[in-house]
Amino acid sequence: MSTTNKSIVFLVIAFAISWAIVIGGWALGWHEQPSMVTVVLAGSMFGPSIAAFICAMAFEKGRRAESLGLRFKPNLWWLAAYIAAILICAASVAITIGAGASSYVDLSTGVIAMAEQVQPGQADALQAMAPYLGIIVLAQALILGALVNSVILTFSEELGWRGYLHGLWRGAGFWRASLGTGFIWGIWHAPAIYLFGLNYPDNREVGVGLFIVFCMLLSPILTFIRDRGASVWAAGIFHGTFNALGALTLMTLSNPAFPWSGVVGIGGFAALAIGVVIVALLQRRGDQQVAG
Repeated sequence: MSTTNKSIVFLVIAFAISWAIVIGGWALGWHEQPSMVTVVLAGSMFGPSIAAFICAMAFEKGRRAESLGLRFKPNLWWLAAYIAAILICAASVAITIGAGASSYVDLSTGVIAMAEQVQPGQADALQAMAPYLGIIVLAQALILGALVNSVILTFSEELGWRGYLHGLWRGAGFWRASLGTGFIWGIWHAPAIYLFGLNYPDNREVGVGLFIVFCMLLSPILTFIRDRGASVWAAGIFHGTFNALGALTLMTLSNPAFPWSGVVGIGGFAALAIGVVIVALLQRRGDQQVAG
């Protein structure tokens, strides 16, 4: 089967599974139940991995693990993926504060403020931990959150996007593969944003378009890390760490309202744009070295 046909089959299955879960959950009214929102969105994440597994089994006999990018041989780029995710999230906060759109909030204060909104009963208990709460939350995000998210996202989204689809599209060139994957990846999120308010709960229509651009900015960074890390695991580490720190970028801002909503706001877009420029320079340097 041709690469084009494999791509079509993969995308149809990935979208069908994920969108069916999200649209089905919305039809059942689960978007109004906070506990079920998490279940629906988490379940929808596995559409790309299921599609990748099905396609690998059907079309990639003799090279199934290779077609999924499941090469487990860590190198320094795996560590770079972890650090890059931290730097981009930190930069999004710094840019937001530097632009005068918000001021810095101690993480302990931010966690307690969020608890008062979501679970008021726990706020008092957190107050007693205030001197160390910020350090504890940050450490949990950087260690446990990053580890758990990296494993989950490697075997859900990334197994599809930077695993199977990467193998199909990378031959078209770095930028075509990256921007094409980013565009599709952004559209794939559309029902979760529009129906469940993912990332943009009060600006859903605009959020759909914004997140397509966001994914197109994020995708070259992930492609670069996937290439240099020589494994889908490297992309999973970046994505997992990035997601683990995403909520903290909101908690450390005094006014995380749209359009300055943490890493998915203007500061995040600017940080990603800087990251893409760095990737372009590194990619060009690598191409020149190969040519030389």
